[in-house]
Amino acid sequence: MIKSYVSVLDIGSSRISVLIGAKGINSTFILKGQGEISYAGFGDGEFFEPEKLETCISNVITRAEENAGTVIKNLYVGIPAEFCNCVCKTISSNFSVRKKISQDVLSEHYEKAYESRDGQVLISCNPIYNIIDDGRRIVYPINCKTTKITSMVSLIFAQSEFIQTINKILQNIGIEKVTYVCSSLCEAQYILEPESRSGSAMLIDIGYITSSVATIRGQGLLMLSSFSIGGGHIMADLAECLNITYSEAEQLKRKIILSLNATEKDFYEINQSGIAKKVPVKMANEIVMARLDMICSCIQKSISLYNQEAENYIPLFLTGGGVSFIKGAKDYISKKLGKNVELVYPPLPELNKPNYSSILGLLSYGIKEDEKNKISFLAKLLKR
Repeated sequence: MIKSYVSVLDIGSSRISVLIGAKGINSTFILKGQGEISYAGFGDGEFFEPEKLETCISNVITRAEENAGTVIKNLYVGIPAEFCNCVCKTISSNFSVRKKISQDVLSEHYEKAYESRDGQVLISCNPIYNIIDDGRRIVYPINCKTTKITSMVSLIFAQSEFIQTINKILQNIGIEKVTYVCSSLCEAQYILEPESRSGSAMLIDIGYITSSVATIRGQGLLMLSSFSIGGGHIMADLAECLNITYSEAEQLKRKIILSLNATEKDFYEINQSGIAKKVPVKMANEIVMARLDMICSCIQKSISLYNQEAENYIPLFLTGGGVSFIKGAKDYISKKLGKNVELVYPPLPELNKPNYSSILGLLSYGIKEDEKNKISFLAKLLKR
């Protein structure tokens, strides 16, 4: 059987990645090719070195194509939270007779929520819930019969400038079809189990330079926010405060254990130009915790944006490569927020790391969308 492969482009705050894959067995993936490249990144909604962006994207796509032995023509592009905006709306449709809800009926119903915004492009409309005339709340009302449907939907807008920039780059490379999606939405849909999303759940992705907080329910986002602080700032703090190089700070970050009850006699050991150097545990931990305090403050502000009086408790989940690998960071964040935080990552052998959450979320979304499009095309063909 010939596999249908999907290609995705993940634009992180320190790396750009491409993955070519297909659906495997038992919720796994068959990976055919991949490419990854470090770059200057972005912060506060702007790329730091925009003049180098096309070269980086071109190189990483070429690497993935060579790795897979194929040419990418269709591409799903994940838009980071910093370039996205989330809006929720409630809409209703009444029918003169009891109607069976089809995908076409549902799509026409959701179109009532569409709106235009200056400088932004609507990239998705997803249901939080649907209520039919017997009062039932249903995420997927297909084939239900009703005289009325009321829905809360989540609209995701992306910055027009971001899309125009990436469109121009991909057209120059030779990509024929581009589908833009919100990285945070794809990640939350993939990483969080449906049971977690039956109520509201909050996914915190702490990256290298930027981080995001997304509240998901059903298939849509209730809230999306971002801030330009991440794990890279922790390494910068360690380098500056301890007068060590950035690479040495990266070594040190891997050794940090925040749960240690350190004394003045405890040290971490790093390699400095071939010579072992001792760094006081207490000092290093305090530097890391000071930056985590700033991150927690930003997370708390994001949580306050989601104000649902009916929900006194909302589960928090942590992912991303920024701080997830620091021993004790999750527990420290839990303590500072006063809420239990659970670490989540892809449920896959060898890829069960938080830094893969975003790109595998994109791949999962792309595969599902391709399957939907094929089924829709086949249905129309048979109907014709």
